[in-house]
Amino acid sequence: MSRQRGFTLIELVATMAIIAIVTAAVATGINNIRGASASAEAGKIAVAVRYLYNLAVISGKNQRLVIDFEARAWWGEAQNTEDPCEAFLLPGKDEPDDANKAAKTGDAAAAGERPMPNSGGFEPSKSLLLQRTELDKGIGFKAVMTSHQTEPSKSGVAYVYFFPNGTTEHAMIQVKADDDDITTVEVDAMQGTAKIRGEDIDLDDIAREFKKELQ
Repeated sequence: MSRQRGFTLIELVATMAIIAIVTAAVATGINNIRGASASAEAGKIAVAVRYLYNLAVISGKNQRLVIDFEARAWWGEAQNTEDPCEAFLLPGKDEPDDANKAAKTGDAAAAGERPMPNSGGFEPSKSLLLQRTELDKGIGFKAVMTSHQTEPSKSGVAYVYFFPNGTTEHAMIQVKADDDDITTVEVDAMQGTAKIRGEDIDLDDIAREFKKELQ
């Protein structure tokens, strides 16, 4: 009888050990999947960046990548105007851009943006590659920093602009699965390419560097 009880105890210990091993393996697998998803989402954005760059040159119209923090979504927009002068007019008092509107409504993140070409006239892109796309479950945007901002955007809506002359903005778009899993998409201003960097870059430091350049 005692031998049977001892065997049962061994079985119990072995079972607990197996459960612990399986649990650890599942947890590791979930973390790997989440990391892969963050990288995959960053990859989609990188493809959209290159496409918007080419589209701006081919169409001769300003394009922009729209990033919605709360909705965890992004999409492309094109400026619908035939007037080349109007496309590059700075926002006026009667026609404030989105950053100025945000300043009036108290959106501090967007209010840090400097004036850009008139944001009026932008419409959702008709391209299937630039339709509204939501990030996978559990994935979100951490921050966005562009050369037309003085501070990183961490809420609200952020924009990255692409111009017909073959240039865009130097931008950093951060996608996160959790606080320890950040993927950064860096947009090259001259070539319109997007480099995926599997690291958490301090965008506040970059903002301070931008401010120094403006002084």
